[in-house]
Amino acid sequence: MACLLTLSGRALAQALPDPASEEFLKQYGLRFVNVFPAWSNTTGSGITIATLDSGVNVTHVELLGRIAAGGDVGDVDTGGGHGTSVAGIIASNFNGQGIIGVAYDASILPIRVTDSNRFAGSDAAAAGFNRAAARSDVRVITFTAGTIFSEPQNSAIINATKAGKLVIIRAGNDSQANPDIPPSVYGQFNGGGIIVGGTGQNNTLLDMSNRAGGAAAVYMVAPGLSIYAPGNRGNTSYVTWTGTSVATPHVAGAAALILAQNPELTSQQVVEILFNSATDLGAPGVDAIYGHGMLNVGAALAAQGGVGASSSGSSGGLGVGIAALAVGGGLAYFWSENKKAEKDLEKTLVFDKYNRPYIMNLNQTLNVQNSAPTLFNVMNMFDRQTRTVDVIMSDNLSMSLHTRATNPADYVFLKDSDPFLENYDEVRDRDLSMKVAGSFNSGFSFNLQHNYTPSSGFDKVGNLSLSENFIWASSYGLQYMGFGNRSDNVSMGYKASKKLSFQFGANRLNNNKQNRLSSEAVMLQGSYSPTEKMSVSLRVNNLFEDGNLLGGASSGAFSVANANTTAIGLTGQYRIFDKFSLFGSFTEGFTGVKQQRGSFLQSFTTLRSYSWGTGIIGKSLFRYNDRAGFAVSSPLRISNGSADLLVPQSLDSQRNVINSRTRVSLAPEGREIDFEAFYRMNLNRRTQVGTTLTYRDTPENTSYIGKGLSVFTTVGLRF
Repeated sequence: MACLLTLSGRALAQALPDPASEEFLKQYGLRFVNVFPAWSNTTGSGITIATLDSGVNVTHVELLGRIAAGGDVGDVDTGGGHGTSVAGIIASNFNGQGIIGVAYDASILPIRVTDSNRFAGSDAAAAGFNRAAARSDVRVITFTAGTIFSEPQNSAIINATKAGKLVIIRAGNDSQANPDIPPSVYGQFNGGGIIVGGTGQNNTLLDMSNRAGGAAAVYMVAPGLSIYAPGNRGNTSYVTWTGTSVATPHVAGAAALILAQNPELTSQQVVEILFNSATDLGAPGVDAIYGHGMLNVGAALAAQGGVGASSSGSSGGLGVGIAALAVGGGLAYFWSENKKAEKDLEKTLVFDKYNRPYIMNLNQTLNVQNSAPTLFNVMNMFDRQTRTVDVIMSDNLSMSLHTRATNPADYVFLKDSDPFLENYDEVRDRDLSMKVAGSFNSGFSFNLQHNYTPSSGFDKVGNLSLSENFIWASSYGLQYMGFGNRSDNVSMGYKASKKLSFQFGANRLNNNKQNRLSSEAVMLQGSYSPTEKMSVSLRVNNLFEDGNLLGGASSGAFSVANANTTAIGLTGQYRIFDKFSLFGSFTEGFTGVKQQRGSFLQSFTTLRSYSWGTGIIGKSLFRYNDRAGFAVSSPLRISNGSADLLVPQSLDSQRNVINSRTRVSLAPEGREIDFEAFYRMNLNRRTQVGTTLTYRDTPENTSYIGKGLSVFTTVGLRF
């Protein structure tokens, strides 16, 4: 899997906290909320949290440098310093003593709203909320005091959420089924508020904590039992608290970390992130006890909703999505042969659905579309259709209808040790194919096909149909007709004389379920047979790929808008000794690429490619109508062409994307050579047996895939 690391808006100027240190371990809540992974790149810097409580001992060693201007000096709670403890749980300094705050670089705006008994009257609480909401620097407001929720306090809370502040309020410690805060208030949070319950060290709700109840949709929990925090009885004093009021600052600190990672997030987005990433407790899903579950800071700071990337100058949008690039048709693993490009892709800047920046190794999202022979390739040559209906419509017209097996049990193969990279969906996906053909005395013929391979009907060399004999027949130049497995196609032929004939064909491929391949192709071919033993053909075709490039498909960062290929091919056949036929084919293609906006691949040159194949086929060698053959081929390979690889790598101070640019050759260093041999014979009218051997040297023109040897032994039964 790709490694995701968060990026902050600043570089860390000091070492990270040690999870084995006493400073970390004294506050067990840090471990329970999984905060440590977040500190690698975000510590809350630049975010101010208003704490509405009993005030703060601003000279405490844990809070030096953490207090925002305009805060209330002094903690009126002489019993231990409740407000000081709440502030310390959020932002205690990383200083080698005491504890560490969840967001230890955040700022605290202490607002005193309670008396010495930690109780806040409605008017005092309302004034505190209004004061915090009026501060442009305050992003989060916590309320952790005892109170009786009533007007004008309730209105002040609602107004604070309307002002864009994230309001986080303790659930209360009355062992009730519902929080203290009334539905008339939390019902108007509009996604900008959280109610927090407290748990013990066994992740069960404290007996004293109010449950989620009717507020489950806005409720989550955090550690609240025996929480060690700064106190008010001296500048190095500490105290232990239990209750929902010390669970609440854990959530506030997590919100500060999220906002420091991306200050452009709204309060509603922060709440959504916290709820979506919470660890489920109790009954599955959101429940009346734990609400959304336990705060999980590490998960909240990880990418959510998939990741995307942008090669544009701004991170204002998600840009293109990151999707695996399936490479085929000669567009081999070029980045592995360009060390600079490979290194750039190791540290690619990406963004999640909330436009939060991350570093991702994109080399791990790229894969080669291996074109190794599959079971279907072999079975096709033995008429693998399970039910066939042939209809003779007239002397000139015929129709064939093939229904294909929908039950994988109709095939005999070992799924657990299947070397052909198939799955049951592929079997079920090929249900029906149909063909209508016509031939007339005038020399005109036609062939209409549905759900056949793109090269079907265009693969003849003289009177030889290569696809009926060789697994890799399509690589002998016919890949330029399309790279998928199924298409609708039409071909028309005209035999001008015994020596001269012409063929025109077109197909359309829409194979979105498998690698999102979509293309259209047209072909014109002229054939000349100077003798009965010899035939040569010149073929010109054009392939238009929509969103694909020579069989490589990606809807994400490596996509192209389209590719247009013109190919010229020459094929020939020569029959010797009546039983043997030599054949050969060479095709060269020229591809123009229209780049996709936002793609990492830009500024393509014209791509030049080629493919070739040659071999021999024998018939009736040892018994009537048996067949044997041998072929050597090189499938489509780009021989010349390049593009710019733009990789987003970092953000400047204005959050503009900074790209690296590397010119990469799209011509692979390797060169694939394939060997294929077969022998087939009929034992009787119903039974055919055969053996096929294939060997691939440098598959896909890259060392990424090891050399491949395959041997197939098949038995075909006709019923």
